[in-house]
Amino acid sequence: MSQINVNRIADKTGGGAPEFPYGIQVTGIVTATTVNQNITGVTTFGQTTFTEGFNVSGVVTATTFSGNLTGNVTGNADTASNLTGSPNIVVSSADVTGIGTINDLRLESVSDKITVSTGNSPSLTYNTGGGNVAVVYNASGPITLTVTGIPTTSDFNNRALNFSVIVRQGATGYGCSSLILNGVTFNSTAAVGVSTRISYPSGTVAAGSTTGYDIFNFVGVNTTGSASTITNYNFLSVKNGDFRLY
Repeated sequence: MSQINVNRIADKTGGGAPEFPYGIQVTGIVTATTVNQNITGVTTFGQTTFTEGFNVSGVVTATTFSGNLTGNVTGNADTASNLTGSPNIVVSSADVTGIGTINDLRLESVSDKITVSTGNSPSLTYNTGGGNVAVVYNASGPITLTVTGIPTTSDFNNRALNFSVIVRQGATGYGCSSLILNGVTFNSTAAVGVSTRISYPSGTVAAGSTTGYDIFNFVGVNTTGSASTITNYNFLSVKNGDFRLY
């Protein structure tokens, strides 16, 4: 094997690039200002601009990516921010444990998670996926819904709260007219004007039916916009009920 020790290689005129018609093999590092050829094997790029496009048939691994992306993308993405245009993102499933904020959410199919309870004290945990719907069987007295984990941070400002209690009634009907939210009690007996009062259509508190299903719905309106305290919510309630079992 021969070895050439030179600092610069040019064509025979001294002013152009030499040709390698049978190829050239390099085991070290190749530095080039322009590459106009197919590249195989493992390749590492620093900050690089591809003005004429860049087609890869294998796997591209990058710590960051900036620009338009087309085609199928697989792998793990810890963070995706500042996406523009109309990206079509398809996933087989997605588990989100943190906070997701979407300006315009359009879903094709939705199912609400329910929490089934026996007795008079159903409970939901808001910030750990407890759902917004409680289903109650075998109530023996007035029902109180308890909800914990309602956010009080500024990123929850200007939100409305929605809860429903579905009760399968027996021979005696019982209503749900009391809430305990983050430890604060809301009910129908609070004095008029008190923030923890639950308001009903025409001021009539919803009562339970018998031998059927009742749905007690609650909507909490934040009257100040601040989520810092649960007493900033005024709750409105309406019942859809007397769904007969016979």
